[in-house]
Amino acid sequence: MKRCGLVIRVSTDRQARNKEGSLKNQLQRLGKHIEYKNVVCGENWTESGKYILKGVSGKDSFRSPEFARLFSDIQLGKVNTVICTALDRICRSVKDFLNFFEILNKYDVEFVCLKQNYDTTSSQGKLFITIMMALAEFEREQTSERNKEATLARAERGLWNGGHLLGYDLDPVRKGSLIINEREKYIVQFAFKKYLECGSLLATVRTMNNHGYRTKSYTSRRDKVHPPRNFVRSSLKHILMNYAYIGKKEINKKKKYLEQDKLKKHEQYRIVPAVWDPIIDEETFVKVQHLLKENNATKHNVAKKIRHTYILNSGLLGCDKCGHEMEGTCGTSRTGDTYYYYRCKNKDCRFKLPADQLERIVLELIQKIVVNEGTAEEIIKSANEHFIEELPQLKQQKKMLEKELVDVKNYADGIMKKWVTVTSEDSNSILREKLDELAKRRMQIEEGIRSLAMAIDEIKCDLLKKDEIVEALNNFLEVFHTSKPYQQKDLIRLVLQKVLISDEIIKIALYGKYPDAGLFNETVSAVCNEKKFAQTSTWLPRLDSNQRLDG
Repeated sequence: MKRCGLVIRVSTDRQARNKEGSLKNQLQRLGKHIEYKNVVCGENWTESGKYILKGVSGKDSFRSPEFARLFSDIQLGKVNTVICTALDRICRSVKDFLNFFEILNKYDVEFVCLKQNYDTTSSQGKLFITIMMALAEFEREQTSERNKEATLARAERGLWNGGHLLGYDLDPVRKGSLIINEREKYIVQFAFKKYLECGSLLATVRTMNNHGYRTKSYTSRRDKVHPPRNFVRSSLKHILMNYAYIGKKEINKKKKYLEQDKLKKHEQYRIVPAVWDPIIDEETFVKVQHLLKENNATKHNVAKKIRHTYILNSGLLGCDKCGHEMEGTCGTSRTGDTYYYYRCKNKDCRFKLPADQLERIVLELIQKIVVNEGTAEEIIKSANEHFIEELPQLKQQKKMLEKELVDVKNYADGIMKKWVTVTSEDSNSILREKLDELAKRRMQIEEGIRSLAMAIDEIKCDLLKKDEIVEALNNFLEVFHTSKPYQQKDLIRLVLQKVLISDEIIKIALYGKYPDAGLFNETVSAVCNEKKFAQTSTWLPRLDSNQRLDG
């Protein structure tokens, strides 16, 4: 008995919505064929299931849910014969069609096509199938190219190529144009106005949702209803960056950030006038784009006045009293004055210091290395001592390996001399094994010597030079004082690794290889609360260390 699975497909939603269209015609023809086999031929054919692909492209049919259901029924034995009206109803890809036939052959499933008659058991039949599917694939690719060209040509003329946009409705009279939706228009205008006021996407989203504004509701071509939803960051940003609201059309938007000179002319990104009226004036749109760009670059809301930039935040500052991290915060006095300070995160400690004074002291300590030659020399000398301490041991190891290498070579030469006088095969075999062992050992020793030599050269190169260190710190300070606050926060991390602070002492750790290198103490006057502080610098400004102040 033939348990038949009927596969029918149309490529577009318009075809799928037509109740008297292609889907019904295909199903009717397949039903007539089963009836013919039963009545005229006297065979036993029965319909086991319909697999209807509505609005599915031929390049995607093999990965559709309906085909997954078909393959599942084949595995379960519910279907042993697949019927379709034409090969291109299955798919329009040679690769997918050959994979489809592999599955049919694996489960001994027959395949019947009403339009093309062939025998898949012969090599000629498989060749015919391959050629037919190649033609179907070629036809699909040609159709795709024509659609792309038509879409590009419409875009060049400023026409709308589909989709739904808040603030506009599709013009039922002029195809490819939009008409302003007066109710939604004010939502869009409010979004632009509010973002310019507060400079925050999230704040604008909250305000719009609190006002009851929602995204556009519409019904898709597949009759799927998209209800209005709350605004989120991405949906708001899509509105704020959409050139359609100023009556313009973007072409090749996906290639906007590519190098335009390397693209073909028709592939280059460009903006053309659209055929619909704008909702937002161009001056407002440009201001919004500038604000979005500035906020993204600075990681800060430039529409708001910066009260204080805590350059020691995010792990740079620690409390030396309890060992916890400190963070920047602020408070307001009874007179309305705002005070900025760093406070320990430990609730049992809550040690705090004025932010501006502490930051000034840290920069002064870095400056001291630049202006005080004695301080710089002392730190660099102490740090270099750690490098130099390693050299004798490494040189001794290298010398020992070089001696061992000479011994191995001499031993091998001795074996080679004995080989000349040996005549038995057993003795030759033993000598050969010895030579192989010596060769391996020689390679190991030579590799060790090379590694030690590289380590010695690296240490010699790593020896710090006062002029280079001072120049690097001097350049840092010069750039730091001329940078914007958000840039200073990033710059300080290039040289400063940790600051520990207590009632009486401040410890500064610049980047370097050894945490205990270059110690020096100095009393710092006129710091927080008029107390005396001793400062300790324990690092040189190097970028190759992951060690912290506590080791």
